[in-house]
Amino acid sequence: MSQKEITKNNLIEAFWDIYKEKPLSKITVQEITDKAGYNRGTFYTYFKDINEIQQLLKENLIPTKDMILGPLMMLDKNSGNIFETLDRTNDYVKEHSEKIAVLIGPEGDPSFVHEFKMRIRMIIMDYVYELKVKEPEKIEYIIEYQLSALIGMFQLWLEKNESMDENVLADFVEEVSNQGVTTMMTSMLNNKN
Repeated sequence: MSQKEITKNNLIEAFWDIYKEKPLSKITVQEITDKAGYNRGTFYTYFKDINEIQQLLKENLIPTKDMILGPLMMLDKNSGNIFETLDRTNDYVKEHSEKIAVLIGPEGDPSFVHEFKMRIRMIIMDYVYELKVKEPEKIEYIIEYQLSALIGMFQLWLEKNESMDENVLADFVEEVSNQGVTTMMTSMLNNKN
């Protein structure tokens, strides 16, 4: 890595360390540069403002096209069980969970969830149109439904301080996705002590 890349990364990491603790609106350039060990001028060599660092951070958290489309392309090969192909997704979540948790948390960035879902939806819909699938607009609603559910479950898991084992949660998400909410709720509500 060049010295410029090291300096830029140090500034990003300093921003991240502060952002974990306080909302964006309360962070100053001076705090970032003090934490990173640089002067204010150095910050402006790499970024126009604090929002630019946050945007860069958000962009780096969007999964790759391959990670998103890989499971869809494997559906024919694994009898329609998308979850057999999600190991890379699980690794992605484990690697980035802290940053995602901050961005979707109460002091995070409300636009992150929208941007995250929109980019994933666009990638999948490009693939759907390539396949010339009938009723692509319905598929887009299914994608939105699933993404919203997954993000909501992740947020609840974080709110509950990760009280459920992550593998148990992953299995539960798979079960809900495969059986459907109505079927599972009916079964659970009728399963009394």
